[in-house]
Amino acid sequence: MDVNLQFPVGLNTTWQTPTSITSMSQTVASWLLDTGSLTERVQANVPAFSLQVVGEGKVPLHRNERQGLRGSPDHYQVREVLLKDGVTPWVFARSILPEALVNAEFKNLGTEPLGKRLFNDSRFVRGEFEVCRVSLPPLSTPEAPVLWGRRSCFSFQSYTMLVAEVFLPASPLY
Repeated sequence: MDVNLQFPVGLNTTWQTPTSITSMSQTVASWLLDTGSLTERVQANVPAFSLQVVGEGKVPLHRNERQGLRGSPDHYQVREVLLKDGVTPWVFARSILPEALVNAEFKNLGTEPLGKRLFNDSRFVRGEFEVCRVSLPPLSTPEAPVLWGRRSCFSFQSYTMLVAEVFLPASPLY
């Protein structure tokens, strides 16, 4: 299932604490609340991992994204990617990154997963998870019209960044 998406896809949704969700199965919780690297977990569960960059650059941030960041939204860039099993997308990720880090720690990411740098550098500290249920055409399907997502804030020195991930219908979360 090759997907062509128009950047920015966006992720304008309502986020909530995991404890406010009463209908979360153990399987869903095991994926949404896993504090390890999602990239590494996907890589361990697929025979042919690939990452497709949907797009990256300066685009307007959603209100819910601006609220979770330090500093002016003008100093951030958006990166959207698909984590895939070969050509089948498992996860859509939208990251809001400080421009200063895009030009330093995250320079020349290309098709390298952001998680590879975040989880191999102890200077990045993850905050609490928030979760959502979202319809994300064209990534939703009739079998999974509403998808589970999670996001957390990472801190590094005086910077904050948001990393949001939506689990797509082919992922084992469903």
